[in-house]
Amino acid sequence: MSGTKDIEARLDRSLQNQLQAPRLDRRFDAAVWARIAREEATARGAVEAVPSRAVRASRWLTLVNTLGIAVTLGVALYFALGSFGGMGAPPLNVDLNVPMPTISDDTAERIVTVLGQALGAAALILGLSLTSFGRRVRASFS
Repeated sequence: MSGTKDIEARLDRSLQNQLQAPRLDRRFDAAVWARIAREEATARGAVEAVPSRAVRASRWLTLVNTLGIAVTLGVALYFALGSFGGMGAPPLNVDLNVPMPTISDDTAERIVTVLGQALGAAALILGLSLTSFGRRVRASFS
């Protein structure tokens, strides 16, 4: 047993004598940190040059939200001024005594049936397109 340990100890010393690692000093540390800083600067510059998809989507979402808020405030202001300021809506100069066209019950039933089937088919296609199967089908067409 001790012979095996003695052989292992000699092999370990022999291996340590064969492997001479250079001493690492401050110059090596400085070179490593300089390389890391260079790579981070390059990566940061590449990231800033091309905005990601999320950033572009966020910009569009901000723009659309701002536009929606402005329109909502404008409409609310218009009606508030009309209600509280004595300003009324302009009068309509339209003749409203126009007879409505008549549609037979049979025609209305056919229209409802066809539109119901079309709406059902559209809902089914939309539902399938949101599954993994639908994504694969869309990918095969593009």
